[in-house]
Amino acid sequence: MVELKKRKVLLIDDEASLLEVMKTNLEIEGYEVVTEMSGETGLVSAVVDQPDVIILDIMMPGVDGWEVCQRLKSDSRTKYIPIVLLTALDQTEHVVKGFECGADDYLAKPFENPELFARIKSVLSRASKGLAVDPLTKLPGKHQIYEETRKRLEQRGKFFAFLYLDITNLRVVNDRHGVPQGDNLIVSLADILRDLIVADEEFLGYMGEDDFVVLSIPLRVPQIFSSLTARFDQAIEEICPELASGAGGDIENAVKLSVAVVTNEKRQFGDPLQVKNIALEVLKHARVHHTHYCADLRDHPL
Repeated sequence: MVELKKRKVLLIDDEASLLEVMKTNLEIEGYEVVTEMSGETGLVSAVVDQPDVIILDIMMPGVDGWEVCQRLKSDSRTKYIPIVLLTALDQTEHVVKGFECGADDYLAKPFENPELFARIKSVLSRASKGLAVDPLTKLPGKHQIYEETRKRLEQRGKFFAFLYLDITNLRVVNDRHGVPQGDNLIVSLADILRDLIVADEEFLGYMGEDDFVVLSIPLRVPQIFSSLTARFDQAIEEICPELASGAGGDIENAVKLSVAVVTNEKRQFGDPLQVKNIALEVLKHARVHHTHYCADLRDHPL
């Protein structure tokens, strides 16, 4: 019987007794819980632990909850994690400030356990409808990809590059090594891409299965592709070396990266779905190659 993965909650509060009580109660409810007692350590934990939801106290010494919230929402690695602000303050202006910093909900002290559980379930429910991160890769999903693409379409006079990435022959990894190893490869690629993109300037999302999207600028495409393929080869060597692209042997089943690039340098687009559909057509040119290949709309016009 498959064991369901527990949802992870990060609690950030400088009150040790409250942290302990919340941790115990949430664990009884079936959550995995991580606790931090300062804004500084909470910021680190959010990146490292990648929780499904963050409960964040506003009034803390040093870096307060407002600043923590703002920094989390400004970081591409954590911006889509739902945040519930926890505060003893009941002034309207403090609640408003919290939402302006990017908070998803708030909870006023003192509170009862049912209210805490309800707030968490509420933000997780909204997240499950496409408004937060994918549980496997911890990356934003289709909804955010479309919204971010739309934003770039609306920026007249600015060039953008839409990179659609596909792990070709991932099914071979699943068949020969098991689905968990295939998932490990997906997560490895997510981590590599997360390291490569420039926070606040570029966007990384997960379309599902073995597909990713990067939004950047045309000049960055060669650099991203070169660094990406080199590091992906290292990941393949660790997981299934006999299937590495260029390793010889079973060329037809080599696991490789196929990338399609669509830019608005010579063509205008009406909506994000059009960009994606054209990228999928361009991707067909990349998939026919037996090694990593980056197909550009400029070289393969439709």
